[in-house]
Amino acid sequence: MKQSYKSSLRSHRVAMAVCVYVAAVVAFFVVRYSEAYAANRWIVALPTIVAAVFTLLHYRRGGIFVPLALVASAAGDLMGAQHLFIAQVAYFALAHIFYIVDFSRAASWRGHCPRVAALAVVTTGYLGLVLSHIGSAVEMAAVGVYGVIIFLMASCAVTQQRRHAVWYAVAALLFVVSDSMIVFNKYVGAVPYEDELVMTTYYAAQGLFAYLMLGREMSRD
Repeated sequence: MKQSYKSSLRSHRVAMAVCVYVAAVVAFFVVRYSEAYAANRWIVALPTIVAAVFTLLHYRRGGIFVPLALVASAAGDLMGAQHLFIAQVAYFALAHIFYIVDFSRAASWRGHCPRVAALAVVTTGYLGLVLSHIGSAVEMAAVGVYGVIIFLMASCAVTQQRRHAVWYAVAALLFVVSDSMIVFNKYVGAVPYEDELVMTTYYAAQGLFAYLMLGREMSRD
């Protein structure tokens, strides 16, 4: 009876976290397309801050590295809002390193080599295309290193042995797609509806990672 009550309480907490996160995402898009955005660019970090807070509250059973990744991501969002590209890349690289540490604990390469190899081929080709359009040596190095790090994160995500493993893969690939559109739009050519597509896939990825971490707490996996 007591265990059932605790499980029900945790489920309600997760549901509340989801609702607050979605509300934060909606708030961002409302402000983003209003005149208030110019003075409130920080709001781009609101959803990741919300996700970081909720996951930090449950880190003892869900692990500390996903919350740390979300904190680093929020810092990256704030750097991006100030158009500090190198700082933004650095914070997101740190976020992916935290995700790698967390995901690697439950990753297994057995049986997953073909999908990792396919991911490597696509990443190498795409990264090569983008790098060929970058004139700055500093930015080329930053994007190249970041590309390797996010590839490692995605590789660990698609080889997860935890419950709901497919959703780790979906979240990671959404993150990869979001970042891929950012660098393509910045260096190669305009992406139609880039802002909407980038932010939608990004928030979906971060929301999934946070939700999976909170669910992990409930199932102890």
